[in-house]
Amino acid sequence: MKTLYEPAVADRQSAPPAGQVLKGQYAGAYRSDKGKIKGLLLQAGTAEYTIKLPKYLRPMLVRELSPGEFVQVWAYAEGDRWRAINVLPLPECEAETLRQQWEAFSPSPSSVTEAQPKQKRLCMEVCTKGKCYKQGGRQLHSALQDAVDSDPDLSHVSIKATGCMKACKQGPNLRLPNGRMLHSPTPTEALSRVKRNP
Repeated sequence: MKTLYEPAVADRQSAPPAGQVLKGQYAGAYRSDKGKIKGLLLQAGTAEYTIKLPKYLRPMLVRELSPGEFVQVWAYAEGDRWRAINVLPLPECEAETLRQQWEAFSPSPSSVTEAQPKQKRLCMEVCTKGKCYKQGGRQLHSALQDAVDSDPDLSHVSIKATGCMKACKQGPNLRLPNGRMLHSPTPTEALSRVKRNP
């Protein structure tokens, strides 16, 4: 059963864009180079879609959704991009059906090395501009990167330098993978939020 609809190949100049329903798991927000939320990442089996949201829908990504939740997105294709019209939770019965379908196509446990279970990548963003730079943003970024590079339990974490997060007086600022911000954290405090439990 096909659950993810691809845009029809058609002459888009002669008709308005046709909407599609994309179903999958919310994988996190996608942001501009300056750190502003622009839309969401939708994981559908082995495919990932980057979908731009209208401004009035963007706050819901932080307030109402958690990574891993199943959603359905009404969207249309604009060239090689997607633009959302609306986002709603996926009914539990449909979410369970999708889970079962994806598990059926995923590698069997015997084909996956037991010592290296698949783990979702997490990205921590550190402001290294303006006041945050003066208040230790670059040093925080370097310390986090060194810690990640030297600790196998943090192999699923990446550190990204970003622009202003609009909280300059509380800097240096760090954004966790779930979208929450930490102000003037120590590297240990920040990494404790993403370290794997033994």
